[in-house]
Amino acid sequence: MYKSVWEFKVRFAETDAAGIVYYPNFYKWMDQAFHEMFAAIGFPTRKQQNKSLGTPLVEAHCQFRRPLNFDDWVKVVSVVSEVKNKVFKIEHTFYLGENLVAEGYEIRAWVSLNGGKLKAEPIPEELRQRLLSSNL
Repeated sequence: MYKSVWEFKVRFAETDAAGIVYYPNFYKWMDQAFHEMFAAIGFPTRKQQNKSLGTPLVEAHCQFRRPLNFDDWVKVVSVVSEVKNKVFKIEHTFYLGENLVAEGYEIRAWVSLNGGKLKAEPIPEELRQRLLSSNL
């Protein structure tokens, strides 16, 4: 299954009054890691939107292990763990150095957006092959 790595530095605005990352940011970062992964495999979000296609989130979960703080460098390792006919799952693992910080997942659907209504569609074969490819 496809694996990608995205690294970033925690910004001050992503922390609370105690200087600890506010938990919704982990969901924002999972979303960003997803978009980075799709761009890397040749399916950037803007290109899909221009074709009236999308990948809405249908489920998300994150379990927190230890806090992150302002200026910490974070590595997110994202792995496609499941590909079904119309949905796929990406697992995200967050690290501070070698230390596990959080782990979560997203389940997304492949949809067309024509006529203003979402309609689940089979994942195109080209995308399916890229999601299932092993680059580990």
